[in-house]
Amino acid sequence: MENINVLITSPINPYLEQQLDKHFNLLRLYDFPKQDEFYKNYSTSIHAVVNNPTCPADREFIDSLPALEIISTFSVGLDHVDLEYCKEKGVKVTNTPDVLTDDVADLAIGLMLTTLRGICESDRYVRSGLWKKGDFKLTTKSSPFITNSSHSPSPTIMEAIGVLMVFPMSTYLEQELDKRFNLFRIWNHPQKTDFLTQNAASIRAVVGNANAGADRALIDSLPALEIVSSFSVGLDKVDLGYCKEKGIRVTNTPDVLTDDVADLAIGLMLTTLRGICECDRYVRSGLWKKGDFKLTTKFSGKRVGIIGLGRIGTAIAKRAEAFNCPISYYSRSEKPESQYKYFPSVVELASNCDILVVACPLTEQTRHIVNREVLNALGPKGFLINIGRGPHVDEPELVSALVEGRIAGAGLDVFEKEPHVPEELFGLDNVVLLPHVGSGTVETRNAMADLVVGNLEAHFNKKPLLTPVV
Repeated sequence: MENINVLITSPINPYLEQQLDKHFNLLRLYDFPKQDEFYKNYSTSIHAVVNNPTCPADREFIDSLPALEIISTFSVGLDHVDLEYCKEKGVKVTNTPDVLTDDVADLAIGLMLTTLRGICESDRYVRSGLWKKGDFKLTTKSSPFITNSSHSPSPTIMEAIGVLMVFPMSTYLEQELDKRFNLFRIWNHPQKTDFLTQNAASIRAVVGNANAGADRALIDSLPALEIVSSFSVGLDKVDLGYCKEKGIRVTNTPDVLTDDVADLAIGLMLTTLRGICECDRYVRSGLWKKGDFKLTTKFSGKRVGIIGLGRIGTAIAKRAEAFNCPISYYSRSEKPESQYKYFPSVVELASNCDILVVACPLTEQTRHIVNREVLNALGPKGFLINIGRGPHVDEPELVSALVEGRIAGAGLDVFEKEPHVPEELFGLDNVVLLPHVGSGTVETRNAMADLVVGNLEAHFNKKPLLTPVV
């Protein structure tokens, strides 16, 4: 059909132009500076127009092409085409429904998660270096708030019991502990050793989190210590073996943060693959006026591989399934009850997925579980999402893989030496950087605080712990 003239009125899509060029005599209106001469020479021979919403096909335009038979628009919307006049003139009109439904729906979910969880604002926070000055603000929960904890803070007063907080965490948590216990904030005392020596006899509980917990030295300095209650799920900052040996109870805050972390994982997938934060920067910088944003990568239907199919990994899998993503996983052993495909090594998992998600606990065995070999297996079209712990990933290898294009991109909520982030990442557009905000919503942090307090109250009232680990 090379003798049929098809007109495109503005640059649309390189692939589309190539296909039109193969099948028709393609005329590009924007290649002709003098459009009056163009219409004079070609108007009577143009049988088809391909346009998009930026180029209206109004009555005047249609009248200028007397041989026009069809307008095929590169969009679903048709508000830029005078449909009634086309019908009157016998000009056929087509659009592109269905094929873009998933992409638009994916973007809508991505925008919801990005907005509620402050993903782009978090990314700017990290890139500007502000994380070193303090944690990012809490945001808004996106999943319905459901907790398996039956704890409701009681008014029991145990002011004689000393509780040591080893790191600033949640204002709400501090308030609740202050109501019930004799609360010591270690960061308020520059001479920590002297402070601990003076107060060791009265400190019977330690409250830590993912940044600071209870190592052997701290445990040995507190002879009256009975319980460590962690304001986190991960316990890599607590010497669990030594606590068990010393008869010290340990609790954490599982379940209540599962939804938030799983939501953020999906948000990072959508934000990274669809370039949402990069788009945000593009608009804010005024570049949209100079041209459309580049095309990105489809999320629906991508193969998602998950390292660690525990509570959070399973919650991520269920969410990704809603996007028609095939799920596979790696864990220490195959889970017979799981319907997902199991791979016996991380390299095999990475070789068979488009998106690799790290969601396992940090142990000596999982440290640098994502290394150069795994990243190379993931490949130049693959994406890494880490909502686990920073040391799960060999960070220098990740940086070089992103810089060299050995993987397509990464969405990172955690880093090896928080709050320090490799500066090489700040200038990259193929990475989204978050300041460890997996559980960073007001609702969930308050529920975690209630669980910490509830475990302490249960212990000192000689009742069963709510979430015992040791």
